[in-house]
Amino acid sequence: MLSRVAERVYWLGRLMERTENTARLLLVRHNAVLDLPKEVQPGWDLLLQVLGAEETFARLSGAATEKNIISFVFGERENPSSIISSLAGARENMRTTREILPSETWERVNSLYLSVARRSNKDLPRSMRHSVLNNIVQSCQQVTGMLAGSMNQDAAYQFIRLGRNLERADMSTRIIDAAAAGLMGNVDETSPFRNVLWISVLQSLSAYQMYRLNVRRSVDREGVLAFLFQSTVFPRAVAHSLQQIEDSMKLLPEHKKASDVVVNLRRQLRETDFSTLAGPDLHLYIDALQLQFISVHSAIGVSWFAHESQQ
Repeated sequence: MLSRVAERVYWLGRLMERTENTARLLLVRHNAVLDLPKEVQPGWDLLLQVLGAEETFARLSGAATEKNIISFVFGERENPSSIISSLAGARENMRTTREILPSETWERVNSLYLSVARRSNKDLPRSMRHSVLNNIVQSCQQVTGMLAGSMNQDAAYQFIRLGRNLERADMSTRIIDAAAAGLMGNVDETSPFRNVLWISVLQSLSAYQMYRLNVRRSVDREGVLAFLFQSTVFPRAVAHSLQQIEDSMKLLPEHKKASDVVVNLRRQLRETDFSTLAGPDLHLYIDALQLQFISVHSAIGVSWFAHESQQ
């Protein structure tokens, strides 16, 4: 298939996943407001740090208030990491490749985009936040299911899988980072509120029930980190996403250089002892991991798009 078509469907996969996971990231922060005392809640500006959007926010939005940050992350079109921007990019990539995609996926993505666009210039009050964000998550999951159930499992689909799973791995680590960095410094090690936070992280990744089924221990930092980073059976775990990436790569031509990068990253992940990672060390580990995701992204661009695709 043409490299430009491959790149567009790759970005379709990435941007749909980014849309879903940015909504999940907002849900983590929203749940912290509901579940935690005000004195131990993380600041809203943590979302900007996790998304790498501090400079853009300062230029566009001014004071780092709850209202301004929610509007910026949800509906600011000049913020490339906002939900509306990610969804607009996914919609455009889908529009230009409609001939190889199931027609119902275009209808669903277009409907979701129009729904979010109508709300993008309005406040998102706490009373509506959960339902609006949860609808975005569910709609993105519907599109993923439609593609899996109705599209030929050919090269185009493998590029969608590459984009989806690389973005999923990256955004899952950002959601973990948002929780760990935001609350761990505010709560004593023995405080029950720590476990409330980790339960919220599991729930935001639709992981709570699977954690309880697979991990024979109560919810705590060490157990949650090991599960979300190293599980090979939970779909939103980093290790599982990397396995999916490697599997898709091996179904494509000229895959060795790119797949070698993923194989090395998977090995490093398996060898990590998450019982030793907390606070600043965990943040540094996640930063290093995200740099390696960029290396995977670059290897994909060189191998199949004839250039280093822009992050």
